[in-house]
Amino acid sequence: MNQHNEHSSYREKLIEHLFISELLKLSWLEHECSLEIAKPEVDNSGYDVIGECYGVVRHIQLKASFITSSTSKQNIHMKLADKPSGCVIWIIFDENTLEFKNFLFYGDVAGEPLPGIENLKTARHTKGNKDGIKNERPNIKIINKGQFQSINSVRELFNILFSIDHSEKDNREACIIPRNESSDIENHTVTRSKSFNKMNRIKIWSQKPWQKNYQLIKGFLDLKSTNNTVYFDQLITHCSNVYGETEGIWKNNFNSMKTDYGNSHGKVFYIINNEVNIYDEVKSEIEKYY
Repeated sequence: MNQHNEHSSYREKLIEHLFISELLKLSWLEHECSLEIAKPEVDNSGYDVIGECYGVVRHIQLKASFITSSTSKQNIHMKLADKPSGCVIWIIFDENTLEFKNFLFYGDVAGEPLPGIENLKTARHTKGNKDGIKNERPNIKIINKGQFQSINSVRELFNILFSIDHSEKDNREACIIPRNESSDIENHTVTRSKSFNKMNRIKIWSQKPWQKNYQLIKGFLDLKSTNNTVYFDQLITHCSNVYGETEGIWKNNFNSMKTDYGNSHGKVFYIINNEVNIYDEVKSEIEKYY
């Protein structure tokens, strides 16, 4: 019996820790330590690891095979489909060095559940009952290897998991928001990119009314519907009164919605003379989902 068979549980945990360390290392090097990792207390919901970065939460089921393995399919639990960003990551590694060679990914864009899981083949028990019949396991589905997306690097996988577009770091420029030349803009400038690289998060937030990003947008729209002008202090007080939490927490969250840079949540708002506005480019996206 070789080491992989004799110590399969040890290897499974080792691969998991190596994988998490690769994600955390990339977060350290390129994403300002923005990634958080958690694990379930009980293993009964179809996932092994929870990762959160830039407001995107992923429930991840991990699978692993060495390069020469003949494994052509994987079993997944139906409960994973209950998670809004559930996914399966199949790690292909060198059995001698444990070096990761590539990854196979089964999932959708952040915020979307597993695609077409109800149409997958149902797994059966490996052993038959007293009549020799191998009954179906209704909560377990089979995914063939060809249904996975091949990914070559940890960086590419990180970007897919958390909807990251690295072009935002190259497109940043400071500009004055055109209104009038004497306007006293907060910090005198607003960070503006040539494109809005986190625009897809508007849809994700719209599906999560318990999140502060959603609540700030909703609070702004509610105030705007009754007042022509929405002021910063007014919005913060409104959200604190309606949704709870201290005003300081709301201010911090608001500030993370003024830029696409780094580990910010994404560019939605800007301020002129304490008046809150939403970028025109973002307004059209908000109108689709709010």
